[in-house]
Amino acid sequence: MFMAFWQIQRLTREINNLERDAMRVRQRLSDHQKYANSLGRSSVMTVSELAGLSPEIFPRAFMFAQYSNQASSMSAMQTLQMMKMSGMIPWTGNQMNQYMFEMSSFARLKQESMKALKQQEVDRMNEIEKEIQLEMNNIEMQIKEKKAMRDSCQNLLKEEIQNNVPKFGLS
Repeated sequence: MFMAFWQIQRLTREINNLERDAMRVRQRLSDHQKYANSLGRSSVMTVSELAGLSPEIFPRAFMFAQYSNQASSMSAMQTLQMMKMSGMIPWTGNQMNQYMFEMSSFARLKQESMKALKQQEVDRMNEIEKEIQLEMNNIEMQIKEKKAMRDSCQNLLKEEIQNNVPKFGLS
């Protein structure tokens, strides 16, 4: 009888620990989804979007914001130079107009590069979300198994208690 009681207590502790783990995993999943959504919404991550992220995901988002800005600028600059060398950007005859045309082309090229980089990051976040979801499913399965074991032990304990109750000659 005491073994069943201790088994129930042990299983209850394990269930509580698993439920706490599940809560943490749900929070991680939510954090990654929030980051992926903020990537999909805007062309450039703002300071307020970065500040709204969890401490777990903030370093990744901050590094990506820096990297994507630098990488897209370099890519746009290289593409612009290649376009100028190949004659795809004609001389307008006016230095100010030429500068404005090149800056407009640079901004468009940078935006395209930034969009591609953001899509790569969103794809990576989707992969991470799938991994987290698998972890969540595993924890939920363990919780179900532990609850079934606990319920079985509780039923055995009830039966033992009923069988060991003194009858005082009444049955």
